[in-house]
Amino acid sequence: MKQETGHRAGSESFKRNIMRSTFVEKILNAPAGSMVYIEPDIVLSHDNSARVRKIFEKSGGQALVNPERLFIVLDRKMTGTTDELIRDYNSIRDFMKEQEVEHFFDCDRGICHQVVADYLRGGNIIVGSDSHTCTAGAFNCFAVGVNKTETAYLWKKGKMWFRVPETVKITLTGRLREGVYAKDLALWIMGMLREENVDYKALEYHGEGVSRLTLSDRMTLANVSAEMGVKNSVFPPDDVLADYFGDYAVKGIWADSEATYYKEFVINLEDVLPVVMLVHEHHEVKSGEECKDLEVQEGLIGACACGRIEDLRIVARILEGRRIHPGFRLSVVPASYAIYLQARKEGLVDIITKAGAVLSGASCGPCLGCSDKVQTGTKRFISTTNSNSMRRMSEAGIEKYIASPATVAMTAIAGKITTEKDYSGEPYPYWGNPVETLHVDECDNRKTGNVWNYSHVHYISCKQMFADKLTCKISSDDPEALLPYLMNGLDSTFASRVEKGDIILAGEGFGAGHLIKHAAIGLAEAGIKAVIVRSANRHFYRLALNCGLPVLIAPDVVKAYQKGDRIGIDWENRRVLVGDKTFALPYVHPEILRLLQGKGLA
Repeated sequence: MKQETGHRAGSESFKRNIMRSTFVEKILNAPAGSMVYIEPDIVLSHDNSARVRKIFEKSGGQALVNPERLFIVLDRKMTGTTDELIRDYNSIRDFMKEQEVEHFFDCDRGICHQVVADYLRGGNIIVGSDSHTCTAGAFNCFAVGVNKTETAYLWKKGKMWFRVPETVKITLTGRLREGVYAKDLALWIMGMLREENVDYKALEYHGEGVSRLTLSDRMTLANVSAEMGVKNSVFPPDDVLADYFGDYAVKGIWADSEATYYKEFVINLEDVLPVVMLVHEHHEVKSGEECKDLEVQEGLIGACACGRIEDLRIVARILEGRRIHPGFRLSVVPASYAIYLQARKEGLVDIITKAGAVLSGASCGPCLGCSDKVQTGTKRFISTTNSNSMRRMSEAGIEKYIASPATVAMTAIAGKITTEKDYSGEPYPYWGNPVETLHVDECDNRKTGNVWNYSHVHYISCKQMFADKLTCKISSDDPEALLPYLMNGLDSTFASRVEKGDIILAGEGFGAGHLIKHAAIGLAEAGIKAVIVRSANRHFYRLALNCGLPVLIAPDVVKAYQKGDRIGIDWENRRVLVGDKTFALPYVHPEILRLLQGKGLA
C-alpha cells in the first residue's frame, strides 16, 4: 500500500524532525505551538458570503485572490424565505458572476459540507466560515472553521494564520455492536474527553477499528469536533478512502509512528453503547437505558451531522411498516439533493413518509429554526444534529437531546426515548462535574505590578469578561465604551485598575462559553499586552488575535509565575521572561507578528 506525503511552508528548522511528526505538524510543516501563515486549498462559505462580501469591500478588497479555490454554497435556509434573504442571495450571485467564481452552488443543492465532499482529496487544507467545516477531516484533510472577517481576509490575501495544535491520539479497536452507530461513538468520545482539557487540540484516529468505519461514519465523527472544543479531527488515508475516490494507491498525509502526542486513548468499539446527550450549559451524556421512558414530542434526523444515504437507510429500515407515535412530529433532512434523489430511487422516501415523517429539503434551515418551526406543545426534542444548533430551544424551555438516527427513529415510533437494541445494565462510564463560576472578592487583590494573576481560575467565560446583556446596548464599534465593564463578572476591581501594558495569567479554557467579541475588543483597547493561559477556547483564541490581543498558550509559564515576578515578552527573540527564568516561544510567522503588533486583521 503506497502512501504519498507533502509539506507546507512553515518553520525551516522543523524539517530536520519531520520523521517524528503528527498529522497536523506535517501538513503545516511546523511543531505544535508554532504560528504559521498558509494558503488553503479550499475556502468554503455559505449564506454569510453576503456579509463576507461587505467586509471584503469595506477593507479595500476588489478582485478575489485565488477565486478558483473558493467554494460558495447557499445552504442555510430555503429559497426566498424572506426579502432580506433574497437580497443577500442576489448579492452573492452577482458577486460570484462578476468575480468568475467557478465553484458556486445555488440554493437547494445541499449543505455545504456535503456538497464540497465531492471535491476533497487527502492532504488538502480546508477552511470555511462554518464551525462544521471540520467534517472534511474524514477525508484526511486539515479542516477548520473560521469567522466572516477571516474569510474576507482570505478572499483578499489568499492566506490565513493558524496555531499548530497539540494532538490527541485515539486508537480504536474491535467493531461496533449491533444497534450502535457512529453518532453513539461520537457522543461517547465527547463525554470521555470532557474533563481531559482538549481545548484547541487536534484529534487523530488510529487503529484497526478505523478500517471498519465507513466514510459516512467518519464524517459523523469529524463533524462533532466543533462541539468537543477541539481544533480538528482527522482520519488516515487508507484503503477505505482510496476505494471511495476510486484510487489504486492511497494518497494523503499521515502521522509518523514515533510522533509525540499530548494525550493518548484506546477505545474498544465493542464497549460503546447507544447513548443520548442532554444539551444544556454543561452537556451530559448518558446511556440510552438511563434516559428510557422520557416522553418526547418532536424529532429531527439528518442535516450535515447524519443526513447521508447510509443514515436514511437505517431510518427507513426501522420505520418500514410502522407508524410514528400519535402527536409526535419527525422531520428528516437529507444532506444534499443528490442524496435525496438516491433515497427516492431506493424507495426510502416512500417508506419514511408513509410512516408519517416529514421530508424536508436539503438545507440547514431546520437546525437554525428558519425553514422548520418547533410545534406548540413540544417539551422535549430529540435530534441527530449537534449541540450548537437550534439554540433557541433552551430559551423557550424545551429540553433537547442528541442521539443516533436509529435512536431518534425508535423514539418517534414509541413517543419516548428508545434505543434499537437494549443494553441494560451497562452504564455510560464517563461523567463530569459542572464547572463552577468563580467571582474574585473585592478584597482579594489579584494585581501585582503589571500582572493580573488568575492562574488558578479555570474556564473564565466571555460573559465574565463582558456581560452578554450589555452587547445590545454597547456597540463593539465603540471600544472605549466597553472599558468600564471589563471583567466585571470575575473581578469587579479590574476595570478601574487596568493599565496599558498589563498582562493577564489564567488557567484552563480561557474564553469559554458563548463567544462575545466585545470581551476581546475591550481587552485589546485597554492595552493588555498579553493573556498567558494554560489553555484557551479555540473560538476566543482566534477572535482575540484577530483583534490584536495576543493570547499565549503556555502552561509552563503560568505554572512558573510567583507573586512579584516580572514578566517580559520578547517576540523578536522568541522568549518569555518570568523572574529569573526564560521560556522559549514557538515559531511565529512574520505576518502574524505584524497582526499582534498592530490591530489584528483590521
